[in-house]
Amino acid sequence: MQKFLIFVSEQWFLITLLAAAVALLAWLENRRAGKSLSPHALTTMVNRDAAVVIDLRDKADFDNGHIVDAVNLPFSKWQLQHNAGGKTDLQQYGDKSLVLVCKMGQQSSYVAKRIQTEGAPEVYRLAGGLMEWQGAQMPLVK
Repeated sequence: MQKFLIFVSEQWFLITLLAAAVALLAWLENRRAGKSLSPHALTTMVNRDAAVVIDLRDKADFDNGHIVDAVNLPFSKWQLQHNAGGKTDLQQYGDKSLVLVCKMGQQSSYVAKRIQTEGAPEVYRLAGGLMEWQGAQMPLVK
């Protein structure tokens, strides 16, 4: 541990550059994944703009509790459709705004990146996924 502290104190400039590069990479990846919404912003968007909430969790998780009026499209199913090069179930929503939701926000980020490159209109994702939704004490239906 002492050698590590000596290294850090002697190479502080390189450590700072590394930390800045990692932070920049994280910021760019987050930005490419589409706009993120807080649970309250998601509620406002659904009520105001009639956005479609797409839940990417498995059917069993979806049945245990989901956001009101959410549509279940499991990530694995979307991935199979996407990799096959055909139409995905997301394309049926046309020009409507989409809000992608998963358990912690990772799968929704991945899907948002992919469908934005294909020219999807407005794609949002719930920041922190359903974990954040439940943390904000927002309701789930079964």
